[in-house]
Amino acid sequence: MRALTFGLGLLTLFHTVTALAGEFEFYPAATYDQKIPTLTQIIGHDWGERITSHSEMLQYVRALASASPNIRVVNYGETWEGRKLIYLIVGSQENLARLGEIKAGMQKLADPRTISEAQASRLIEKLPSVAWLEYAVHGNEISSTEAALLTSYHLVAATADSVSLKVLENTIVIIDPLQNPDGRDRFVNYYRQNRSRWPDPRQQSAEHNEDWPGGRTNHYLFDMNRDWFALTQPETRGRVKAFLEWYPQVFVDLHEMGSNATYYFPPPADPHNPEMTQPQLKWLAKFGRNTARWFDEMQFDYFTGEIFDSFYPGYGEGWPMYQGSLGMTYEQASTRGLVVKRNDETTLTYEDAVQHHFIASMATLETAAHNRAGVLRYFYDYRRSAIADGKKQQVKAYILPVNRDVNRVNKLVSVLISQGIEVQQAGATFRVSRARDYYGSGATSRSFPAGTYVVSLAQPAKRLANTLMAPQTEINRKFIQEQLRRYKKRIPDQIYDLTAWSLPLLFGVEAYMAENAVAGNLSVIDQVDAAAGKVIGGRARLAYLLPWNSNSSARALAQLLREKVRVFTSDRAFSLNGTKFPNGSLIIKVKNNPETLQATISHVAEEQGVTFHATNSSWVDDGVNFGSGHVKFVKAPKVAMAYNIPTHPYSAGWARYLLEREYGYPVTIINTMQLGRFDLTDFNVLVLPNTARSFGSYAMLLGEGGARKLKTWVENGGTLITFGEATRWLTDGKVKLLATTREFKGGKPEKKKAKAQDSDGKPNKPAADFDLQTAIIPDDELPATTPGAMMRIVLDDEHWLASGYSGGANVLVSSRNIYTPLKLDKGRNVGVYAAKGKVRLSGFTYEAEEGQLANKAYLMHQRHGRGNVVAFAEDPNVRAFTDGLNLLFMNAVLLGPAH
Repeated sequence: MRALTFGLGLLTLFHTVTALAGEFEFYPAATYDQKIPTLTQIIGHDWGERITSHSEMLQYVRALASASPNIRVVNYGETWEGRKLIYLIVGSQENLARLGEIKAGMQKLADPRTISEAQASRLIEKLPSVAWLEYAVHGNEISSTEAALLTSYHLVAATADSVSLKVLENTIVIIDPLQNPDGRDRFVNYYRQNRSRWPDPRQQSAEHNEDWPGGRTNHYLFDMNRDWFALTQPETRGRVKAFLEWYPQVFVDLHEMGSNATYYFPPPADPHNPEMTQPQLKWLAKFGRNTARWFDEMQFDYFTGEIFDSFYPGYGEGWPMYQGSLGMTYEQASTRGLVVKRNDETTLTYEDAVQHHFIASMATLETAAHNRAGVLRYFYDYRRSAIADGKKQQVKAYILPVNRDVNRVNKLVSVLISQGIEVQQAGATFRVSRARDYYGSGATSRSFPAGTYVVSLAQPAKRLANTLMAPQTEINRKFIQEQLRRYKKRIPDQIYDLTAWSLPLLFGVEAYMAENAVAGNLSVIDQVDAAAGKVIGGRARLAYLLPWNSNSSARALAQLLREKVRVFTSDRAFSLNGTKFPNGSLIIKVKNNPETLQATISHVAEEQGVTFHATNSSWVDDGVNFGSGHVKFVKAPKVAMAYNIPTHPYSAGWARYLLEREYGYPVTIINTMQLGRFDLTDFNVLVLPNTARSFGSYAMLLGEGGARKLKTWVENGGTLITFGEATRWLTDGKVKLLATTREFKGGKPEKKKAKAQDSDGKPNKPAADFDLQTAIIPDDELPATTPGAMMRIVLDDEHWLASGYSGGANVLVSSRNIYTPLKLDKGRNVGVYAAKGKVRLSGFTYEAEEGQLANKAYLMHQRHGRGNVVAFAEDPNVRAFTDGLNLLFMNAVLLGPAH
């Protein structure tokens, strides 16, 4: 630790120098190579003097790489808006000259099955460690990008810094200076337009408070710090691909938090994901202690072990953790501008924030460099022990048969493969002596057909695979007991994110857990072959039929409608020529369609991987004929969606992304404030996303006049689709579009206030019988919030909204909204939560709330005149990874106008 001691001595000197000179210096007594350009020389402003845009960042990085032989720049992708994604490789010239060798060595350490222990030791002896620093996944967390540029400059330009020299010698440093260029430029543009002539430190100032949607998210308003295993966004996919080329031992994700906080670094808060290992926790403490030494000497305040947990595997520190990295989140109090006055009456400048992240970055790199062999050995042991753990635990493998929605299963498997999880496919039928499903069946002997996918846990990525595939990731009992204690006193819980994310449950696919190793004709695959679409029966004289039984069916309908094909849908099942066609199946009649219909059907089948059936007869074996009243013409949906306040940016972004990118259907986004004024007759579908409390409500934005206008629009044939808080707005007595009510705790309707009396209607008990704990419970309160648990709903298979499903679906619940089911004379409860004891599939919720949720309404349909109200109690599109619910949403959008 001699270098550290020397570094701390320089820190002491730093305080003296800066106090005398009255200048802001970022690093103690640093001197720099004048041939390496500063930010000022290239961009025109100093570190922390202004907020650097994406284009300015690129300009500086390229100048830095041109001037220094110690930096390489790598393009790894492009955002939706066309901005480049890059990372820097920083190291000694000797290490940069052998990058291929270093990458190959990391690949070998990452798969201990390919090398011997002696070979691993030789690799550890000669390889540098790899430390990856990620900055600004949230575009409005501004200091991190500036700190990335300063860290890069310091590493290659500092002339007498022993820490930098050691880092260059012992470590390959990967720096991603800006993970979210679209969000950052959104913030920078807003700030530059709204800042005062002199930076205003008041937190109330407009320059500190962005307009909707803010710069946190990317183009489709996704929080990309939750997208690591879902891989929905191009930015994430590019990063994950780059990560798997390097397998870094150290991975840090640098963020910002509220202006009144200080600085956070690990160890993380409880709960820890059970797939975290004790060696990981020890190493995180080691990195934390060194960062604390630097911060103490610099007199920077910090905290550890609070707020930021390591439970959810979709975080920027969590996902790398289960690959074997030492994943860490760093959080700096944000200025959201150039200066902010805090509640403790101190002033935080942008320079301060940049410096804190820069010092934390250097402290981390110092630990990685001084422990080069140690972190390499840790990484190799982690990956090796994962294989051993996979062989020992009760569940040995996960099995995914290729069921009726082939493309949905294939997508899940592709997601697994894309993040380095090993998947095998069966070349022949095989049997497992003990396999159980995800819904409570016991372990029995089961046979699986050729084509079935198998995820064995005897693999280096076992810990990631297990936490993503297991039906339940357990939270430690001590943490749960603490949440129950806190709720009893109505103290906010400490749960940071979702508590359930099992991919087979989210995707709604058939899956099994094997309790013995799977044997058979299994081959590891590196990609999934797309399902082959086809047309059975050649050219049709009467019609083409498409079963409505998969997400791909909806994609095919969306494409047919875009290509101006006339389509019908059957609300009743039928059989023809021995093939069963379930509710919702499509009938594309040759009559009244273009002469090119056969060619259109053929290329839609090929592109969407679906099977059409040509028929020259409508004489069915069973069910309804093509001319039945149950067969509806699908009017092309003309979709509008509320955008801007009061919608939650996530909810609006998820829905827009699914429509435009996943299903290829156009949607017009309309500023919510203009919904009450605009003529909506051009549209027959309107989506109202969930709202964000900080952005107001639909009642505030639309008022009674806007509600009346929407009701008239629905009565004239519109389909109104609502999520979450938008659904609650429909229940308002002034809106009257949904005949239900949200329930208070215990089941009482929200709008009926209780009187202070016993349950038998008599006055309260005399003081002698007074019970404090009972007395302080609020008379009227909403249920406790369910923190992202997965529940089972039962669907009304006869209703067109449930077309494509058989029995039920799995939903995420992240609210306190519990709705009384609609009366039979008011509408249909298309989806209701399962019975008590069967409703919760995964995650945590409070016992009373779980019981109250049972048998209550999730998806409601109410007619008004010629139109529909389709109301979801929760958002069905969470993070665009709830593929098993896509058909519920797309049924509402694509089939609503037909009804």
